Amino acid sequence: MTRFLLATALSTLPAMAALADDFRADAPVSAVTVYPEGASITRLVSAELPAGSHRLLFPVPPRMAAYGPPQIRTQSGVALGATQLLNGYVTDAETLYSEEQEAAKASVEAAREAVVGKSNEIERAQVALAAADARIAFLASVKGVALDAIDPEALRNAAGMIGSETAAAQLEKRTAMEALRGLSEQLDVLKKALAQSEADLARLIPPQGAIDMLAVSLELDNPQTVSLEVESLSREAAWRADYDLRLTRGDDASVQIDRKAVIFQYTNELWNEVDLVLSTADPFARIVPSEPPVNQASIGSSLEKRSKVSSAPPLAASQRYAEADSAGMALEEPMVIVAGVKVEGISVRYDYPRKVTLSPRDRDGLQLALDTVTLDAEEEITAVPRFDDTAFLMARMRNTLPEPILPGEASIYRDGVFVGRGGIDLIPAGAEEVLSFGPLEALRLEWKLLNNDTGDRGIVSRSNTREQAMEFTVENLSAEPVDLTALFALPYSEQEDLELDVEARPRPTREDHEKKRGLGAWDMELAAGQKQVVRIDVTFDWPTGSGLNWQP
Repeated sequence: MTRFLLATALSTLPAMAALADDFRADAPVSAVTVYPEGASITRLVSAELPAGSHRLLFPVPPRMAAYGPPQIRTQSGVALGATQLLNGYVTDAETLYSEEQEAAKASVEAAREAVVGKSNEIERAQVALAAADARIAFLASVKGVALDAIDPEALRNAAGMIGSETAAAQLEKRTAMEALRGLSEQLDVLKKALAQSEADLARLIPPQGAIDMLAVSLELDNPQTVSLEVESLSREAAWRADYDLRLTRGDDASVQIDRKAVIFQYTNELWNEVDLVLSTADPFARIVPSEPPVNQASIGSSLEKRSKVSSAPPLAASQRYAEADSAGMALEEPMVIVAGVKVEGISVRYDYPRKVTLSPRDRDGLQLALDTVTLDAEEEITAVPRFDDTAFLMARMRNTLPEPILPGEASIYRDGVFVGRGGIDLIPAGAEEVLSFGPLEALRLEWKLLNNDTGDRGIVSRSNTREQAMEFTVENLSAEPVDLTALFALPYSEQEDLELDVEARPRPTREDHEKKRGLGAWDMELAAGQKQVVRIDVTFDWPTGSGLNWQP
C-alpha cells in the first residue's frame, strides 16, 4: 500500500486537476493497538469513486492530529494528493449517523411516540373519570321537597331516576378507574422501553454537535472502490495486566498463571467489532536524552542567596488503572479465547484472535483472556513476627517464558480456594520471583518487648547507654510438622562512635539475609503443636552529648 502523511495546508502542494466532485464516506474504527497509555487507532474509509480527480470527505474525532499527523494508506493505482482538516464542517451530526445509529434513533422515536400516545389515552380516561365524579356529585346535591307538595307517583319516579342515574355514574366511574389503572401500567412499560431504546442509542455513541471532516484529494485513472486506512494516535485509552494465580501444592508444586488484560477507552466513540492488538510499547515516551544543565560552583557570603539550578523535569509515568475486579468462582473450567503473544525487542505484543467491541461507557473496562501458562514452583513459608500475626505461604518460581510477566493486579488461589487480591511486579524473562499465596492461620506469631514487670531484664537507659530486651515466638498450631523461615531486622550501626552489641538466642541461621543489612533469618522445623522462642538483647553505647536514633 502507498503511504502518505497529512499536510495541513494545501498551499505547499502542487495544484491537482480540477476537482470533479466531493464524496462523503463513513470512517468507522476498524483496528486499534492499545498501549499501557494511549492507542493507535485505524479507521477504514471505503467509497465507490469514478475516474478523475476528487475529494473524499469523512468524519474524524476532535484533536485527531494532536499527537502528530495521521498516516493514510491506500491501494496502488490511487494517487493521494493534499489532505485538509475541516473543523466543524458538518453542523447537523445526524446526517452522519451509521445505519445502526439510524435504526436505534428510529427505535427511540417510535418508543417516544408510543409514550405520548399512551399519555393521551390516560388524559382521556381522566376526563371520563372527572365527568363521572361530577354526575355523582350533582345527583347527590338534588334536595328533596315537602312530601305533600309532590304527587306520590312523581316522587317515586324522581327517586327512581336519581337512583338509576347515580348507579350508572358509579359504574362509569369504576370503569374509568379500571381503565386508568391499566393505562398507567402500560405507560410504565412503554417508559421503560423508551429508556432502554435511549440507552441503546447512547451506547452507539452517535455524533453530536459540529463534526470535523478530513478531506483527502485523490486521482483515479479508472472508476473503482477506493479504500483508505487512516491511523492516528490518541491518549484516551489504556490497558493493564490482570492475573489469576493458582498454586498447586505438593512435591510437584506449580503456579498456573491465567494472564488477562483489562482495556479502557475514553475516545467518545464506539469501537465496534475492531481488530485488537495489545502492546507494552510507549509511543509517547521521550526519544531524545535530557540536556545536562551547567553546574557552576562559587563561594560567597553565607547570607547571600544561592542560585538553584533546575534540571528538565522528567516525563510523568503512565497512568495505571487498578480497579479491583470481582473474583468469581466457576464450577467448571470454561473454554476461553486467548491471544497470541509476540516478543518484539523489549516490547510484548498480544494479537487478540477475535473482534472486540468497547464503548467509553464501559467504565469498568473490557476484560480479555490472553493465555494460560504453568511454571514450576517451590513452596516456602515466611514469618515476620515483628509485624505479622501469622506466617505466609510463598511460592518461589523462575520465569522460564521467552517474555516478561508484566506488572498488574492478581486474584490469588491456593488449592482451588480464593485467597484474595494483590499486586504483582514485573518478572523479566529468566528472573526468579517469590509470590505470596496468603496467610497460614495455624502458624501464630508474637513479638514483645520485655520489661521489668515480667521479671526479665528490660529497658535500661542512661544518658549514653541503652539496653533493650525483646523476643518473638513462632507457634505451630496445625496437626502437621512445618518448615519455615522467620525474619527479624536486627539493629546495626555504621558509625564508629556508636557501639552496638546484639545477642540472639538462638542465633540466626543467616545474617544479612538476601544482602539486606542486619536482616536475620531463622530456619525452623516445628513439629505439630511446637513453639519456638527467640530472645534478642541489644546494648547501645555512644558518647555523652549525643542522642540515639533507634526504635525496636
